Order: sequence, then C-alpha cells, then structure tokens
Amino acid sequence: MQIMHDEFGWEVVERRIDRTEIYIADEAFLCGTGVQISAIARVDHRNVGTGKLGECTARLRDIYSDIVHGRVAKYRSWCHPIYEKTPVSPSPKRTTVTVK
Repeated sequence: MQIMHDEFGWEVVERRIDRTEIYIADEAFLCGTGVQISAIARVDHRNVGTGKLGECTARLRDIYSDIVHGRVAKYRSWCHPIYEKTPVSPSPKRTTVTVK
C-alpha cells in the first residue's frame, strides 16, 4: 500500500468489500511473498476487467520486483540479505543391485 501511495500517488483504502465489487473492477491482484504481485483474471467465472494483466497491476508488479531484488535504493532497508550456506559435500553414491 505504501508503494502504491508513494510511487504512483494512488489513494489506498483498506476496507471490506462485497464480491460484486470485484465483478465490476477494472483490475485486481494478489500480493504475497511467493507470488509477489499476480493479476487476478477471473472471479466466479467472470473476467476482472479485460481478463488480462492491466496497466496498473503491471506497473506495480514491475516496481515491486525491483524493490524486492534490491534495485530501488529508497526501499533497500526493506530487504534483508540471504547468504548461501557453505556447500555440503555430496553423500557417496549408492548402487542398487537387483538379483533375479
């Protein structure tokens, strides 16, 4: 919500909605750690907007991706480095023998 407000000047209101509001929405998206920003194309077998990725969702998806990959200095404090563990030596190969 902060990104939408700060980067695009979009008014952001957090409230409960009725499902019928989704039916008439121009765009809708999900946001989460794994999915990041993902457009919602259909709800209850009805297209949301055109049923395709919309311009606003695409803009938000692009800047969100840049932020989580540490490419936007303004939001770098939101990111925490992940370091690869020291590689573990592979276990010895096991051979399976089938006796007939």
